Amino acid sequence: MIKFLVFSDLHYDEVADGDKRIEDILSKARKKELDFIVSLGDLCNPVNENQKVLEKFNSLGIPFYSVIGNHETDDCKLSEILEFFSMSKPYYSVICNGYKLIFLNTCYMRNDEQEEVYYKNNYKKSSSVYPIVPAEEIRWLQEELRDGMKSVIFSHHSLVNDFGTRGVNNREDIRKLFAENQVLLCMNGHDHGDHYSLVDGISYLTVNSANYAWVGRQIARSKVLQEKYSYLHGMLQYKQAMSAYIEIDDSEMRICGMEGEYLSVTPDDIELYDYKWNGVSIKPQISSHLIQL
Repeated sequence: MIKFLVFSDLHYDEVADGDKRIEDILSKARKKELDFIVSLGDLCNPVNENQKVLEKFNSLGIPFYSVIGNHETDDCKLSEILEFFSMSKPYYSVICNGYKLIFLNTCYMRNDEQEEVYYKNNYKKSSSVYPIVPAEEIRWLQEELRDGMKSVIFSHHSLVNDFGTRGVNNREDIRKLFAENQVLLCMNGHDHGDHYSLVDGISYLTVNSANYAWVGRQIARSKVLQEKYSYLHGMLQYKQAMSAYIEIDDSEMRICGMEGEYLSVTPDDIELYDYKWNGVSIKPQISSHLIQL
């Protein structure tokens, strides 16, 4: 059995209550007997002054694993990100209690048939195809899966989201590598919303943000909404720091999510009545699921 806590998109530097949100996650973690904790990207700017963020999570005394999110690449080169997180490679695997944990790096783009790593929003060029998992990483993933161990996949971008450029562009190629009964669960962040799907017998969970739903374009489309809510900078903050507790054993997976509420402004206030954005639900929650294996 493995037991872990997972969260995503804390965006520590963007809000005034980042420290409180970290403490909320740590408080929840302390109440569980966890094997490890995972951040699914966009944790914080990977700069020296934010080593305190890592120190807080490392204070739990259990492994703290991270994947690289697109906002970690806004101002820092890949080498700087790796140094910050003490990673030897941008994608890696570990084994815990007989399960393989595979951490992908999806922050790559293809431009003029050349694969490049994200840096300073270079993926926003009109000719770019993004996000992608590059060929070298795909070959590595094939080797990692060759042993047939039961595996859990962690990534920043979704391997199933078909909305716009949100999901990994070559996601179908990646999914073809997965065998039912081997890959048990794929988890991602990035979309700042809640979504679960079952594809070819494999569970895919988008983990909601530990901070906010981002709906900047919804506000920008209306002069009235811009004038009224420009101070939000496109963010509808959740009151709670969202995280999920996961248990996996030989018979089932238990995804224990949480219900929350908006801190102030809601999607109704900005005329987003279906509570959907980027192809996912932006209700302030992480849904719970019981999945038989």
